[in-house]
Amino acid sequence: MGADTVLSIGNSQLHQVVEVRIPNTIDYFTQDEALIEANRCWLAPHFLDENNGFDLVFRSFIFEADGRVVLVDPCTGNGKPHPIPFFDNLDVPFIELLGETGFRPEDVDFVVCTHLHHDHCGWNTELRDGKWVPTFPNARYIMQRSEYLRWGPEADKHPEFALNVGVFEQSVRPVVEAGLADLVDGAHRLTPDLGVEPAPGHTLGHQLLRLVSGDAEALFCGDCFHHPIQLVDPMIPFGDAEDQTLVEEMRRKLAARAADTGALLIPAHLPEPCGVRAWREGAKISFAAAAPDFR
Repeated sequence: MGADTVLSIGNSQLHQVVEVRIPNTIDYFTQDEALIEANRCWLAPHFLDENNGFDLVFRSFIFEADGRVVLVDPCTGNGKPHPIPFFDNLDVPFIELLGETGFRPEDVDFVVCTHLHHDHCGWNTELRDGKWVPTFPNARYIMQRSEYLRWGPEADKHPEFALNVGVFEQSVRPVVEAGLADLVDGAHRLTPDLGVEPAPGHTLGHQLLRLVSGDAEALFCGDCFHHPIQLVDPMIPFGDAEDQTLVEEMRRKLAARAADTGALLIPAHLPEPCGVRAWREGAKISFAAAAPDFR
C-alpha cells in the first residue's frame, strides 16, 4: 500500500494510491525463453527482475487536468467479499492514502472506470450505516453504457463471472441510483484535454481515458494489457478476456498508436514507472519504460 507521485505528464502530476501489490512471475504470461531474453534489455529492471518476477499493482491513478480532479479505476474497496483471498473483505487506508496525494474524496470531479470488474470500481462506494453509498460525492462517474448494461440490466444474457459476483449491486448501482453516473456511448469528451474512447476486448464495454497535457499525451488503458510483453506478442493471454480476438487487436492498435503519436501507454497494473512508450525502427515497433518526466 502507499501513495506517491509516479509521473509527470506534460503539466499534470500523476499520483497513485496503491491498494494491493501481488508478486507475480513472467511464467504466468509466457514460458518462451527466447522472447523473454530478447526483451529483457528494456523490461528490466522495472517490469522484470533478475528472477523473472514483477508485482501486479492494484491502484488508482489521480491527477488534475483542465482544473478538474480525475480518479481512474477505484480498485476493489473495503469490506467487499471476494473469492480471491488477496481481495476478500479488505481493510486498507485507501482514503487516508488518497489524502497523502493532496486530494480528498470531495475534491474529485470525475471517476473513470475503464471497466466494471471488481478491482476497477470498488471504491466507487463505501459502507456507511450498513448501506453502500458513493465515496466521491461531487464526482461524475464515467462508464460506458454497454459495460453498465452487461453487468447490470442485461447480465443474464452473459455467462456468470465468478470473480465479479455482487460487484454491480455493491459498487455500481448505488452510484447510478444517486444520480452520479454518466453512461456514455463510445467516444466522449469530458474536457478539452480529457476524453474516453472504446477499448473493447478484456470486457466488451472496456474504455480508455486519453489525457493531453502540454505537448504530452497519455492513454490510461486499464486491462488492455497486464504486462508489456503482451505488446510484443499480443496473443499472450492473461486473466479473462471476454473477446480474445478483440483484445489482441486492441493491443496492436495501442502499440501502433503509441509509436506513431508518442502517446504514453498507462495500463492499470504495471509496477512503477507505470507506463510504456513506443517508437518505430523501420517495420519494427520498439518499447521502453516511461521516463519519470514525460513531455
